[in-house]
Amino acid sequence: MGENKNIKELDAFVKKYVREIKQEELSKDFTASIMHKIAFTKIEPPFKVAPLITKKVWFVIAAAVVAIICFSFQFSENESKLLTTLDFSFVHKFQLSSITEELTYSKTTVYAFLFFGLMIAIQFVYLNNYFNKRLE
Repeated sequence: MGENKNIKELDAFVKKYVREIKQEELSKDFTASIMHKIAFTKIEPPFKVAPLITKKVWFVIAAAVVAIICFSFQFSENESKLLTTLDFSFVHKFQLSSITEELTYSKTTVYAFLFFGLMIAIQFVYLNNYFNKRLE
């Protein structure tokens, strides 16, 4: 009960002083002046856009791929025979060709997947350009 009395007194106190506060009158060109200030204020983006994989990392990846390709051609004949003597006879047990022979796709399904892939590619390009322009 005592808490409700304090709340009622506080409410009456706030109402009394809110009525006494004079209301500010805005000038006629208030909105125009605010919009003018906003138009000439340069706002920096809140974050800096950085690629996930930097140019240095792409260079290292490219160098590694080139090194692997060059290194694979440097084997002598004796060392390359080691790779050809590996036994891959277990691969024919999988019979993956029999699985794919049983599957049939209608032309509509193929066209749908091609169209779907095309639309995804277009969206990637469009969204990339959109966000790049938005951040400028």
